[in-house]
Amino acid sequence: MKRSSGFTLIEIMVALAIITIALGAIIESTTASNRNLQYLRDRSIASWIAANELARVRARREWNSRSNRQGSVEMAGREWRWKMQIRKTDDPDMRRIEVQVYEEGKDSEPLARITGFTGRL
Repeated sequence: MKRSSGFTLIEIMVALAIITIALGAIIESTTASNRNLQYLRDRSIASWIAANELARVRARREWNSRSNRQGSVEMAGREWRWKMQIRKTDDPDMRRIEVQVYEEGKDSEPLARITGFTGRL
């Protein structure tokens, strides 16, 4: 009795199961990497916005003892909201400025937060 060469149905099913599991793992890994990339991109953009707002206050040479401000800005084709707090420090000639940036419509946790100081000129 001569046996035919080739794969049996069980061998093909096992191979397909292994390929399916491997492809599922690859797709999950790619999806997670893509989410992380988007999150890091958003954090980078938010950091640039925070640094821009801090630089804007310094460039205008504004001098406030206390102030809360907020606004919105468009960057990278999206809207972002920022909140700024200007507070006194122990040094009467210095002010502490904190800027927080949020994605529009998501005020739960800031994507970026930057703190700087400015002095009276």
